[in-house]
Order: sequence, then C-alpha cells, then structure tokens
Amino acid sequence: MLTAWADESGSRPDLDPGVYLMAAALCEEDDVAELRKTMEGLRIGEPKVHWHGSQHERRVTLVRAVAELPVTSFVVVHIEAGANDRRHRRKCMEFLLPHLAHMPCSTITLESRGQLDNSDMSTLQMLRAQRAVESTLRIEHAVGRMEPVLWAADIVCGAVVQARIGNTEYLDALGAAVELHTI
Repeated sequence: MLTAWADESGSRPDLDPGVYLMAAALCEEDDVAELRKTMEGLRIGEPKVHWHGSQHERRVTLVRAVAELPVTSFVVVHIEAGANDRRHRRKCMEFLLPHLAHMPCSTITLESRGQLDNSDMSTLQMLRAQRAVESTLRIEHAVGRMEPVLWAADIVCGAVVQARIGNTEYLDALGAAVELHTI
C-alpha cells in the first residue's frame, strides 16, 4: 500500500503571482524507513532540510538524493489571483486526495500547522461526504523538523517553483517521477 508525505509552497509572487502548489511524495509503506534515513542524512546543522534559502549546489544535492529514492511525486498547482493560502490549500487537497485514494494510498502525512490542521480534516470529511474519497484514506500531521520524509515533498515543491519561473534544471533531474497537474 502506498503512503504519501506532502508539503505546500507558494510560488514566487513577483514572477508567478497567484500560484500555490502541494506536492505529495509517494512510496510503499515498506520504504518509509529508508526514506527517513536518507533524508535525515541530508540535514547539516539545520532543524530540517529546507529548499528555501538553499544555494544552487545544495539544491542539486537535494534533488539528486530525492531522484534516487523509491518515490514518485504527485503535484497540484492551483492558480487563482487573490486567493489566500487557506483557499489555495483546500483547492489543492480537493484535487489531490481523490487521486491518492484511487492509487490506492492509505495515508497522507502533512506538515502540521497547529490549529489550522483542523481545516485539513474538514476538507477530508467534506470529500468523504461527497463520496469523492473512501473512508480508508487518512490524514495525519507531523512536525516538519521531526519527520524527515516531509522534506522530500518540500524539495519537489522547490523544483516545481523553480521550473515555473524558468529554471527547469531541478525538475528535469527528477524526471518522470513527478506527475504535475495544474488546476
């Protein structure tokens, strides 16, 4: 059974306004320990591996590491001028969760945003009520610095943002392991 680890990002508002994306890194449940170990090994004196603020050489290292992992990524890009992050996130999840459920994926772990985590659960409940997802799909939340697998999704987000503003090098390195959807 697949499991997913997701992160979200805004794009560069100066170059790509109104754009928000959510990336889910998917793997077999049996591969999670390997992913944790690999991602943890990439942390160098930082609370968590994070794309934002990393220099080019570091980004190349991060993308190469993710490209070698047994993961595929499903990315949803939501474009809507003037939308707030909450609406962008909900729209991404409305598209993402039914697709994950049909793969089949049992769990999606999102980086915790504290009290805002409840809105993720509300979105899942709404999709269940609409019969867009089965009750077998679960959402979990984890603290970003405590869950290294989330960092893989952050790296994919960063690569997609870079591609959207004209630098395809990182996304090209990830290759066919990234499925991209724009809504």
